[in-house]
Amino acid sequence: MNDNVSSAQSDLQGLRLIRAFLRIRDPRTRSELVEQAERLVAEVEPAGSGSSLPGSPGFAERPPDPLS
Repeated sequence: MNDNVSSAQSDLQGLRLIRAFLRIRDPRTRSELVEQAERLVAEVEPAGSGSSLPGSPGFAERPPDPLS
């Protein structure tokens, strides 16, 4: 049961994060926030265990930054 509670809490936190992110209108601020989140993940993830999600530090190809 603890796993279900943890999962539900994690899901709610994810939804809160997504909702807050979508309210940010400045593209540069959004980009900086994504980069900061990626740095935080890199600090806690063991080397070589990166995510396979696009845009994550472990993803093979990163899309070009439109703000560069």
